[in-house]
Amino acid sequence: MQHRSRRSTTFGALALAFAVLATGCGGSDEKSTGGGDGGTTETTEDAGTPTPGGTLTYALEAESSSGYCLAEGQLAAGGMMVSNAVFDPLMAYDDKLVARPYLAETVETNADKSEYTFKLRSGVKFHDGTDLTADVVAQNINNWRGDADTLAKSGRAPLLFRFVLQNIKSVEVLDPLTVKVTANTPWPAFPDYLAHGRLGIMAEAQMNGTPQECAENLIGTGPFKLVKWTRNQKMELERNPNYWRKDKNGVQLPYLDKLNFIPIEGGPQRFDALDGGTANALHTSSQEVFDSIQDEPDRFGFVHEPPGHREVGYGLVQLEKAPLNDKDVRLHVAMAIDRDRLNDINSGGEFDVANGPFDTDVMGYLEDPGIPPYDPAKAAEFFRGKDIAFTISISTDPATEAVAEDVKRQLGEVGVNVTINEMDQATLVNTAIGGNYNVILFRLHAGTDPDYQYHWWHSGFPTNFGKLNDPRIDEDLEKGRIEQDPEKRREYYEDLNRAFAEGAYYLWNWYTEWGIGTSADVHNIAGTTNPDGSKGMGLQWGIHFLTEAWIEQ
Repeated sequence: MQHRSRRSTTFGALALAFAVLATGCGGSDEKSTGGGDGGTTETTEDAGTPTPGGTLTYALEAESSSGYCLAEGQLAAGGMMVSNAVFDPLMAYDDKLVARPYLAETVETNADKSEYTFKLRSGVKFHDGTDLTADVVAQNINNWRGDADTLAKSGRAPLLFRFVLQNIKSVEVLDPLTVKVTANTPWPAFPDYLAHGRLGIMAEAQMNGTPQECAENLIGTGPFKLVKWTRNQKMELERNPNYWRKDKNGVQLPYLDKLNFIPIEGGPQRFDALDGGTANALHTSSQEVFDSIQDEPDRFGFVHEPPGHREVGYGLVQLEKAPLNDKDVRLHVAMAIDRDRLNDINSGGEFDVANGPFDTDVMGYLEDPGIPPYDPAKAAEFFRGKDIAFTISISTDPATEAVAEDVKRQLGEVGVNVTINEMDQATLVNTAIGGNYNVILFRLHAGTDPDYQYHWWHSGFPTNFGKLNDPRIDEDLEKGRIEQDPEKRREYYEDLNRAFAEGAYYLWNWYTEWGIGTSADVHNIAGTTNPDGSKGMGLQWGIHFLTEAWIEQ
């Protein structure tokens, strides 16, 4: 797929805990135009026999300044890339976004899916030589959910996970390798939370260290282990020689000898690093970079995120703050905005315009949930004689500014005065959490099980940044969480989608797409196999595994 536009936007690529929920879908066996391959490109077999060795230097979209104490860390796509390299999860997605056992060898659940029993793999060791045990896993889960007794021992202070996982009632160690998790309600989607890329298993020494040690002394069971981390410059990792996984031919994983992560904000700047040889891999949601990579197929490989489960770029509205606390105002603001034009500015029209919170393959998707149609004449008639003004907050990025400026122009033409407030990402995060805004250009709601959005939309949650308070949406979330019949669940989430449209709560724009660029000698950049032999998740939401990536020697 060739992309036309030279414009790009991060659209508020926020370094929030859970902010880019994003992790990967596989896809077709379409062959890539270069050396990269994964969920939607050439397979390992197509690229040849993997050659162990070599160093991969991967350019990330941002540094995770809060560190990697996973119960507390604020990980966006870049942070989850690091987490996947160092920490193994209990569960991981396959190419259909079905959660499968990873560090867990088996998972059993009771009839109503309120109890989950995880049998761990034996013989797995952390990077410090200690064993993976049920006690350590239970401590991780209790740290995530904010269990008071566990936190008193570890000193951890989870920020958002305690709300996300508050439906966990208890965690019980049954034997040295078996953990049982009991929820307050039936919870069919609970395995998705464990597979989503943020909840790797840390060693006891990391969890119980000082806050700085927990943030910086990364100790997992994963394929790579920490050598040195110089914040805002480079994280240096080396292969874990005692990693518990081998490929299907019995070759020890990972293939790479060394893995470096370098944070470079701005997609074009990351491409400059790839082009100049400073990096030999990158991830990006920039159409400009998509074009640049694909323009030189002899030099670069490209992996493109498949459609169906993408996250959404939209205007997050503060629903308790005037003037957008008025439904009629929101409806007519939406009518005044030409989203096709904004998509042209953002991606040359290559991204798909979104009509709601769910991508096309997500339960609850509706082609037309009933959002207000583009009708600037009707909007102008409504706003005539009214003194309506509000602020749009954006992250510092030239293309994001271009989108915001056009929104300002369009709304100005119907009589609405818009001020643009540009700030760095850290300030934008604090603004979202504090609620002192009208609209923020945002990127969120990756397309996994819709229950994963519960904490974003249910009233009363601090992660409900827009202060959404709709009893109908609350009820759909509550019923959808506990329902086991797929068709009934689908009905609840479709109704939720319609409720979003009827309330004109958010200003939907497009589905954000991600890609990976590599030098031509890098192969299988996003291709993985789960321990049970199923095809791994590939690239989704800017994140993937590097366990089976390899470089020609």
